[in-house]
Amino acid sequence: MSDPSTLVYLIYGIPGSGRREVLFDLLSDGIEHNEPVLYFHPEGEVASSFDQRLQALRHVSMLNWKLDGAKVIHGTIQAAPNKIIFLAPGRSDPANVAEAIQAWMNHHHCRLARILTVVDCSFLSTHHEAQPWFDACIHFSDIVLLNRREGVANKWVKDFEAGYRTQCCPTRFLLVKKGRVANPFEVLEPEARRLSLYFDEHIPIEADEFEEDALAEEIKPDPYIERLESGHRVYPVPDIGTWL
Repeated sequence: MSDPSTLVYLIYGIPGSGRREVLFDLLSDGIEHNEPVLYFHPEGEVASSFDQRLQALRHVSMLNWKLDGAKVIHGTIQAAPNKIIFLAPGRSDPANVAEAIQAWMNHHHCRLARILTVVDCSFLSTHHEAQPWFDACIHFSDIVLLNRREGVANKWVKDFEAGYRTQCCPTRFLLVKKGRVANPFEVLEPEARRLSLYFDEHIPIEADEFEEDALAEEIKPDPYIERLESGHRVYPVPDIGTWL
């Protein structure tokens, strides 16, 4: 498969956050049913009631995949999709996933459309110490979908979003209601709104057109992707499995 017009989507979120329910909504109402989609389902993920419903969609082909360090491993691709959707393993390091997906897209000559993070508000509101893991996911994301808000105070949801706005985060924050988003087309629109520049194609700029600080920012490695000589991340992400 080598088609630069093929769009790739990536969905972050912990197990049980409603990712596959949201994905079913997006595939059902946000993508034309005559448009072929390849859905990469993470191996070993706990079964969801939406698994069979996703497999039953005629325009969707499913292929299992797994993350090996920062590498994507999967079987032979037999479909010729217009869109590809990776569901990130729910217990994975978001930086490893980002690095793996970027390498996979470069190899297959695809381009990134959008990265989504489904936030389980009920989980995070009671496990505040897990915030750095979600920070990493949202750093790479264009859209954050606030799900599982039952029993969560509206003030917590507003404060959660406001915390990112004070950091001038360009990511869109949208509510999920009963597993559905208000406008699937808005969620899937291939427009970059993420804070990270890791997936962007950098165009060299003339040194005399910009200040030195601007040039330094242009070539600065992504803080979550950068590694030390030892191979460890400069800014490691905590293991989300500690709180699951």
